[in-house]
Formats: sequence, structure tokens, C-alpha cells
Amino acid sequence: MQNTNSSESDSAAWSQANLVSSVLMGFFCAVGVPGNIAVIVIILLWFKKDNFTVHLMLNLAASDVLCLMTLPVWMYNQLFNWTMGRSLCKFFISLVYSSASASLMTVTMISVHRYVQVCCPEKWSKLGKKGENLLLFSIWVFGFALSVPEMLTREVILSRSKRECGRVTFSDEYRLIVAALETLLTFVLPLSIMVTSYYRLHQRVTQGALFHSQRLTRIVTIIVVMTFIFSSPCHLINLVEISGVAMKRSYPGFQAFKNTVGDIAVSFTFINSCVNPLLYAFASRSLRQSSQTN
Repeated sequence: MQNTNSSESDSAAWSQANLVSSVLMGFFCAVGVPGNIAVIVIILLWFKKDNFTVHLMLNLAASDVLCLMTLPVWMYNQLFNWTMGRSLCKFFISLVYSSASASLMTVTMISVHRYVQVCCPEKWSKLGKKGENLLLFSIWVFGFALSVPEMLTREVILSRSKRECGRVTFSDEYRLIVAALETLLTFVLPLSIMVTSYYRLHQRVTQGALFHSQRLTRIVTIIVVMTFIFSSPCHLINLVEISGVAMKRSYPGFQAFKNTVGDIAVSFTFINSCVNPLLYAFASRSLRQSSQTN
């Protein structure tokens, strides 16, 4: 009887968490999609098209739109039985992870570009337009590559008497490898690159070398910080799971906790895609000045 009550309690908490997560995702989609579309339209109409900073901002807005447009699908997946089949399950997983990864790598590229352009502009000028286009193309190639493991491990499964597009459970060793790679490639490595770029950039700022572009530097720094603030909950859950699997032990209640708050933590990663248009609004004057001078 105690196990039955516990199971019913976990199921009720899980259902409530799904409802909260779905409401959040619906809000983010309603705010973020039109906001980012407006950003794309404004950039195309008002900004110089051959400026790499503008291209990166446009790329970020496009990846945010693609990512946010999948949210109704995941709301449906959480609240109802999945009836769209295996192929669409894999397609939407690939789309959301590709666009989310492309968004992350674009933010990383923004920080690297800002550092190189300011601290050693002659090196960036040698890259040329073809090199810049290659960098933009490679962002999406690597974004798709990072989505492949998720696409391969997603199937239509039965979870809590409901069919959903979910991750297939594999061995502990496989879970450890996937979680570790995901944390390394989508959190530790990009964060290390960004922190290094902005630390070196800050050194130049304090020396007065960036007086004319401090406003834009602050804006892109905020974009980076916001990205990792809202993605950190998912990675913290990953780190707890990694340590538990590595030490061959399970933390009491961790799986129930993960099932309950995991979807909410994932939904919060979409906040950044909604905040970015507001940051663009504040950055518009600096972007236009950068577009005209570069």
C-alpha cells in the first residue's frame, strides 16, 4: 500500500510538472517566435548585409526561431499520446537539437569574433568573406552533428501508460558517455571559450582600447551570460547523474526528482531565445554603428 501511494504521488507530481512545463513553453513560444521574426525583418531591412556581426545576430535569431517553433510539438508530447509516428519524433528531435546547438555555437562565435576583431583585426581581415561564410555554414553542420546522438536514441515509447517521443534507456555506461559528452560539448567547452575571450577582451576594455564599442561589448557579454544561466539547470542534473553512474550508486529520490523537474529545467533553456530580441533592441544602435564602420 505504501508503494502504491508513493507511486501515485510521484505520478501526480510528474503530471503537475508536465503541466507547468507546457504552460512555460507555450508562453516562450508566443513571445519568442514573433520577437525573433521581428528581429530578422529589422536586420534584413535596416542593417548592412556584408557585416559579420550582423550575420551572426541574424543567424542567432534564425536558430532561436527554429528552436522555439518546435515547442508546440513538445507541449503536445507532454500532455497527450504521441500519434505522429517514429519518423516525425526523430525529425523534431533533430530540429530542436540542431537549432539549439547552432544557437549556442553562434553565441560562442560572437564572443570569439568580438575578441579577434578588436584585439587583432588584421588576422580577421585575412579570413575574407568566403571564410566568414564558411564559419556560418560550419555552425549549422556542427549543430546537426551534435543532434545525431539524440536523434538515434529517441523512439516512440510507453511511459507512465502514455505513448511519447522519448529517450530509450540504455546501459549505465552508455548513459554516462552520452551525459558526459553532452555536458562537455554544450557547456564546458563553449563556456571555456567564451570566458577566455571575454577575459582577454575585458583587459583591453580596462586599457581604454574599446571606448568606442563598449556598449556593443556589454550587450554581447549579456547574451553569453544569459545563455549559460538558463542552460545550467539541465547540466547540473546531468552532472548529478554522471557522478551517480560513475560511482555505481543512485541518489535517493534522484530519478523521481529528475522526472518531476527535468522537463521544467529543459523548458527554462528556451527563455534565452525570448530574451535575445530585447537585447537586440538595446543593441540596435551599436549594431548599426558597427555595421556602418566595418
